[in-house]
Amino acid sequence: MSKIDGILKLASKYELACDDQLVKIAKIRKMPNGTYRVLSMSGKNLGTYKSRVGAVRRLKQVEFFKHFDHSKSDDKSSIIDLTSIDEFAYSAIMRKLREKAKPEQIKQFLVIYKNQFDKAVKGKLNKPEKIALQNTMVKFNKLHKVKLDTKMVKSAALVELGNAEQVGKYLSDIVRFTLQRLSPEKQFNATMNIKQKFSNMNETEISSKHLPETSAIGQAITFVKHVLFSHDAKYVRDVLNSLVRNI
Repeated sequence: MSKIDGILKLASKYELACDDQLVKIAKIRKMPNGTYRVLSMSGKNLGTYKSRVGAVRRLKQVEFFKHFDHSKSDDKSSIIDLTSIDEFAYSAIMRKLREKAKPEQIKQFLVIYKNQFDKAVKGKLNKPEKIALQNTMVKFNKLHKVKLDTKMVKSAALVELGNAEQVGKYLSDIVRFTLQRLSPEKQFNATMNIKQKFSNMNETEISSKHLPETSAIGQAITFVKHVLFSHDAKYVRDVLNSLVRNI
């Protein structure tokens, strides 16, 4: 059995062990369109799913988190200090959690990690274990305040983009493609100009900016539109069809 399989099996075991102790604070309702919606007892929408299996999984997650809701606290003594970990990795975080966190908090962490890892694998993301760990820390921190070295977190986030050299090459291809709309005699000067502008960019300022999750789709669509402006309509359609197939 691989290390990841062992982690997932342990998380599942913890999840099942807690099911019988959960307090009913949500319910599932089948909608007219055939989907299944998880609702709080007050009627708040907690998620809509294509299958009942997905809705049941979400229901257990909601009830599990509410079961441990008492552990939230603004008391500084309740903060889980992970600043001393030597790397942003599952094994390093688990070692420190065993020292600093309560058993039920560790169980919570494992359940969240399992859900995030499954989601990353299903989405065919690169290095799913790394993406899952990042997302797990964000969600776990909402339940139990965690203190981490910010520099380490930022370095770990690079996995979302990949190797810097490869990302730079990919972006340069996009820039060259965009500049092709200029006349040949203008392309050289434009290329030198934009290279200078990129060289002069303030990396500290850029790294401090954050793109809200809610604007990600709009940003992606706007970017594609700008790249395809002024091109032949048939060519634009062919590119869009290829884009849809490859996403």
